[in-house]
Amino acid sequence: MDDSITYVFKIDSGAEVRFDVDLNRPAPGGDLPDWTLLEKDKCPHCPLPATPGARCPAAADLVPLIERFSALASIGIADVRVVRSEYEVSKRTDTQTALSAVMGLILATSGCPILSRMRPLAHTHLPFAGETETVYRIAAMHLLACFFDKAAPDLKGLETLFADIDTLNHAFAQRVKRAIERDASINALVLLHSRNMMASLLIEENLEKIRAWFRRGPMA
Repeated sequence: MDDSITYVFKIDSGAEVRFDVDLNRPAPGGDLPDWTLLEKDKCPHCPLPATPGARCPAAADLVPLIERFSALASIGIADVRVVRSEYEVSKRTDTQTALSAVMGLILATSGCPILSRMRPLAHTHLPFAGETETVYRIAAMHLLACFFDKAAPDLKGLETLFADIDTLNHAFAQRVKRAIERDASINALVLLHSRNMMASLLIEENLEKIRAWFRRGPMA
């Protein structure tokens, strides 16, 4: 499977914006803005040392996206295409929804030691996934991680994962607020956060739906 995913936004004005996400990209370097400094708005549970000049890896990776999309209004509608070597998906949606998907890809494949636990979801990216699909994928990812780690399979570990991401999102939102011109990027982050929280709050409800899939016999 190709290690790059492209999102193409075609705004109603006719403008087209393309963003390529390399899932195995090197750490960003060069002249980065101050809002990426690790010591500013550092997540309370971040394990990285705040050495002088150190950058938040997730923030540094978001710089190109923030700079390109900061002038977009979150209520704007766009025709969005998601292109990968194996497939192409398209949807007409608001820029906030599509932007949250791009941000999710970037954050999960950044050097952030907390968000990197979501990396398998990025490599098996499902554009515009629904709530139950998301719960299925997260639960499957977690259980497979237990298998690889030779740990007892236990969905309780998901509670810790969601709690860590919730704490991170609250702190990280403060960074993004200082970087944007309008509201598309921060609203996309809020949407990403709310989706994570909804998946956490409704995991049992969605697992009941998923259990039904396994109870049914083979299709005729």
